[in-house]
Amino acid sequence: MIRYCLTIFLSAFLLFQVQPMIARFILPWFGGTAAVWTTCMMFFQTLLLLGYLYAHLMRRFVSPRVTWLIHLGLLLVAAATVSVIPGDSLRPSGNENLTLGIIGVLGFTIGVPFFVLSSTGPLIQAWQSSSHRGHSPYRLYALSNLGSILALVTYPFLVERYFSMNSQALMWTIGFYCFSIACCWSGWQTVRLRDWAASENKKPEGSADSKNRAGRPGLMETLVWFVLAATASIILLATTNLLCQEVASIPFLWILPLSLYLLSFIICFDRPTLYRRLIFMPLVVGGAVVAVGLIHLGLFTGLAFQIIALSTVCFSASMVCHGELERSKPTPDYLTSFYLVVAFGGAAGGVFVCVVAPQMFSGFLEFHVGLIVSLLVVLCSLIWPTGQRVEAFGTGVKLLKYGGAMSVFFVLAIVLSSAVYFLDPSYQQGLIFRGRNEYGLVSVVEKDGYRQFINGRVEHGGQKLEDEKEMEHISYYVPESGVGVAFEAYREISEESLNVAVLGLGAGAMATWLESGDRIVFYEINPMVVEIAEDYFSFLERSKGETRVKLGDGRLQLQKEMESGNSERYDLIFIDAFSSDSIPIHLLTAECFEVYLDRLKPEGVLVAHITNRFIDLQPVILNHSLENGLTPILVDYRSPDGSLKTRWVLMTKNKKFEKSERVKQFQREWPADVAPVGWTDDYSSVAALLNWSLGVNFEKMNANLKESVKNPPVSADGGAGFAPGPDDNE
Repeated sequence: MIRYCLTIFLSAFLLFQVQPMIARFILPWFGGTAAVWTTCMMFFQTLLLLGYLYAHLMRRFVSPRVTWLIHLGLLLVAAATVSVIPGDSLRPSGNENLTLGIIGVLGFTIGVPFFVLSSTGPLIQAWQSSSHRGHSPYRLYALSNLGSILALVTYPFLVERYFSMNSQALMWTIGFYCFSIACCWSGWQTVRLRDWAASENKKPEGSADSKNRAGRPGLMETLVWFVLAATASIILLATTNLLCQEVASIPFLWILPLSLYLLSFIICFDRPTLYRRLIFMPLVVGGAVVAVGLIHLGLFTGLAFQIIALSTVCFSASMVCHGELERSKPTPDYLTSFYLVVAFGGAAGGVFVCVVAPQMFSGFLEFHVGLIVSLLVVLCSLIWPTGQRVEAFGTGVKLLKYGGAMSVFFVLAIVLSSAVYFLDPSYQQGLIFRGRNEYGLVSVVEKDGYRQFINGRVEHGGQKLEDEKEMEHISYYVPESGVGVAFEAYREISEESLNVAVLGLGAGAMATWLESGDRIVFYEINPMVVEIAEDYFSFLERSKGETRVKLGDGRLQLQKEMESGNSERYDLIFIDAFSSDSIPIHLLTAECFEVYLDRLKPEGVLVAHITNRFIDLQPVILNHSLENGLTPILVDYRSPDGSLKTRWVLMTKNKKFEKSERVKQFQREWPADVAPVGWTDDYSSVAALLNWSLGVNFEKMNANLKESVKNPPVSADGGAGFAPGPDDNE
């Protein structure tokens, strides 16, 4: 048995260690968006399905001896082609479809080894059930999930923190070779077996698995497996999407929901008695209400509260789905069929979240779909209990069930009402456009003569609609902000026309600062943002200077200019690229700053927008400034009514710029407690920079909702009229 335990543990550990590893590596290639991880998950779930299908077909049509020989050949091919780090030839140009681009990179690098690893779980269990009759193989399933969760937990806190990407890849490759040897050792014991003899018939009476009903699973039972697996997968990926859209697409927020998801598998399949409907079903029902509230009021809730609440919903829903899945599992005779259906459900959930939902919905309604189906699972479990272990609720069982069913119906109504709110634009005052693609959710809201561009929940520029001779500087881009200071101070020391680059287009409001003869290039990764800036705002069209928009990730585009020997340099480079309130971390690493400085004139100014509710980016910017010999100039702006707070850092080697009257007027002293923190492509931990505030700020919420009724919102949020800055606790 030791060989089976070692092999299945190693396979699971390597399987889930490589997922965040390679996703972390390709994240800068695809704009640092949350869709990178969810697309990777879809790819991994699909390969997992193919691996389970392979194991099922081997069990169904091929003898154990031939299966071992075929698998040995696959192991040799995988060992010969294993490559964790993608080559530069696979680097995207910036205009490809994000989903297809990620799938292509993953397929060429880790495809074959991942397929072999994904087939190991059911195959090893099939070998064990045939060679060790009387032993339940489902305990190995729990062991594989234990290896999976250990891989996920150790990656952000140990592997990512202490080892470079090259070291990580080398260690993983060595681990894969060790796994290959262990897998061959495990399969060798089956060479003497002529067929896949059913172990279930050899079990002693009264064993745990002998109590499960025998016989081939029917269509309805198979459909139940599929729905339960798909629902858990949808909840997992939708929860991850919500977290990464609002904070950052980082391994910690990828791994937390996935770890809880796998933990529910371990509990349900290794200690099924720990799954109690009376505990987890009420958690799902209550959690659904809290989750819907967070979706509507997330701007006013602390980071820790959001993470805890959404993680609780993810875990409780996964426990219910996997608990009911375990109750209805078949005998080991149909083990590979069961895993195949479960993998198919998981892959279907991934495809729904990554491919179908962005085409069907203009909002993140897949989370609502996951909640609705989870509630229906609870309802069906109350009415039609699955499996043979029916819990005794006492003499009031009927009353309890009826009361529970009524509660579920009530919460279903709440969730459905929330979904209708996002589906029907007429429910949202002033909404004139809403769209969604793999880069996130964008919308345009118009109210009282003011038009806002909103990315996720946060405003990324706005415009007053009066027909004026000159466009007004507004929102983040007023003269007192870092943008106004940078433009006006640079004009004080230079009489030449400005050449400007901006990472992040938004509504195009930066173009209001151009004078005749100036040139500006916007680098924007999201084509839908370009359409909005051109169709719903007039900044680009009415700008006095020359405006251009280059589609693609700003870092990749600037790097290509650098590598091609392009001699164009910029006077000002602005880093103003956000997705909702999430900053793409790959735009703030040491390697990226090397690109910025190559594209910047020696006397130029690099300007970073670091307004953020959850992450204090001052230590990172300070570190990059000191490392590159730049003087960091902190500029904070607060509107007179307190509704808008925005923070910029201007970095330069230009002494004339530093001494200009405009800079002296608005420069703010750096806080004494800010210590430099270095970010690189290999390491960029945000844990120490997060604002872990708890709870809901009802006082601030009520005040700003009242203000938004009186005046048109000109702030940095999704319509509430307030943009909390990173220094709200001052």
